[in-house]
Amino acid sequence: MSNDFRGEGNLGTQPTLKKVLVDGEPHSVAELRIFFDRFKSDGQGGYVPNGGFWLTGSIWDQRAEACVEHLQRGARVHAIGELVQETWTDRETGDERSEFKLNLDAVYPSPVKIEAVRFKPKREIPPVVGS
Repeated sequence: MSNDFRGEGNLGTQPTLKKVLVDGEPHSVAELRIFFDRFKSDGQGGYVPNGGFWLTGSIWDQRAEACVEHLQRGARVHAIGELVQETWTDRETGDERSEFKLNLDAVYPSPVKIEAVRFKPKREIPPVVGS
């Protein structure tokens, strides 16, 4: 069974960045809350909203930093990642709880909502020694 997930939605909150240690190495992780909307045909060649669902996703390192720098609450995004179910015990009630979350590989802003684009300069590749 595949856990791959692809969806389009809107950021419900401003992406937040945290620094965490993984095996003693510092890493950046951004958390994003996305509402994935669904549409159905209106019978006249168009579409109307038909509900949707919220997911929390996390993305790591350089991509995390770019998301926090360039995306804002309300942005329309395409999200690609793995859907996972997390379970825990509620501290107050002792009940088992679970939630689906996204381990994001990529988050792209929707082109129809972009007003301007500025590209970074091309990264210099060091020459190969001994060639």
